[in-house]
Amino acid sequence: MKKKIISSIIASALCLSILSGCGSSEAKTADSSSKGAVLAVQDLPDCTTVSKQEGYFQEYMGDNIDIQKFSAGRDILTAMTSGSVDFGQIGICPTTTGLTTGIDYKIIYAESLKRGSDGLVVKADSGIESVTDLKGKKVGVTFASDGHYGLLSALEAAGLTANDVEMVNMSTSELSAAWERGDIEAAYTWEPTLGNLKNSNGKVILTIGDLLDSGYQTINFHIVRTAFAEEHPEQVVAYIKALKKGVDFYESDEAAAKQSIATCLEKSVDEVDALMSDLYPNLDDQFTDAVFGNDNAANALLKVSTFLKGQDLIQDAKDLEFFKNAIDTSYAEKAQEELSAESK
Repeated sequence: MKKKIISSIIASALCLSILSGCGSSEAKTADSSSKGAVLAVQDLPDCTTVSKQEGYFQEYMGDNIDIQKFSAGRDILTAMTSGSVDFGQIGICPTTTGLTTGIDYKIIYAESLKRGSDGLVVKADSGIESVTDLKGKKVGVTFASDGHYGLLSALEAAGLTANDVEMVNMSTSELSAAWERGDIEAAYTWEPTLGNLKNSNGKVILTIGDLLDSGYQTINFHIVRTAFAEEHPEQVVAYIKALKKGVDFYESDEAAAKQSIATCLEKSVDEVDALMSDLYPNLDDQFTDAVFGNDNAANALLKVSTFLKGQDLIQDAKDLEFFKNAIDTSYAEKAQEELSAESK
C-alpha cells in the first residue's frame, strides 16, 4: 500500500518550484517569437554553473536566451511538458521517469558522473551509524529525484525496503527547514543541500559513490525538447559548445572556475571545493565507454527504470533499445566537428 501511495505522489509531484538565481530568471511561458531558447538549470556545484556564470550560453546562443533556475529535475520536466523550457539539466531518475511516461525529449550530453554529490546525511547525535539504523526513522527526500533513487537503492543494498522507513517528500529548501526544526533525523539529498546539512550538526554516512560496486550508477544529463531540437539544431550545437567551454575553464584553471561557482552559489571557494566530488566529462569524453559509448548510459537508464518498476514507481520499464533511441549524440558530434575546424 505504501508503494502505491508513493507512486501516486510521484505522479502528481509536478508543482513547479522555481527560484531566481545567478544568470537566471523566474519561469514564464516561452514565446519563441520574441526570445531565444529557454534554459532550465539548477544551482549545482558543476561546470554548467561555470558556463552560466561566465556568460558562455549567451556567447554561443545569443543574448536573447532565457535562463531559468529550478530546484529539482521533476519541476524541469513539468515545464518541458508544457513547452515552457527547451533545455534542461536533470538527474538520471527524473530523466528515466520522464522518458518512460512519454515526455518527448532527447538526452544530448552528460554533465557529471556522480560520486559524492548525492548522499545520506544524518544528525550527528541521532545514533544512526549505518543505513540499517534508519529502520523506523523519518527520512526527508525529494520524490522522483536522484536522491529518491539513491535512498531506495541504499535501503535495498542494506536489506531494507521503503516500508521500513518513513519517507517524507520535500523540496531541498523544505529539507533544510525541516532539518533545523528537528522534524527529520536523516535526509538523502544532493549538493549544495547535502553540505549545508552536514555543516549543521550532520554527518554523511553514505554517498552514491559507495553504491557503485553494487551497480547503482547516477548521471546528470542535459536534455532538449525534441520539437525544439528539430526546429533549431544549430542552437543545440551551440548549447553543447557552451557546456564544453565551462568544462574547459574548469580543466585549465580549476581555482578560477571554483571561484566562479562560489560567486554564483554565494559560497566560499573552500565550500565549493568540498562540494565538487563528481567526474565532469568534457566533449571528447562523451563518446567513451564511461559515458555514452558501449551503451553505458543507456544501460544505466535501463537499470534505473527496472529498479523503479520493481518499486511500483513507474508502470513500464521499457527496454535497452528504447533508451538507446532516447540518446542523441549527433549534436555533440557536430559541435566537436565545428570546434575542430575552427581550431585549424
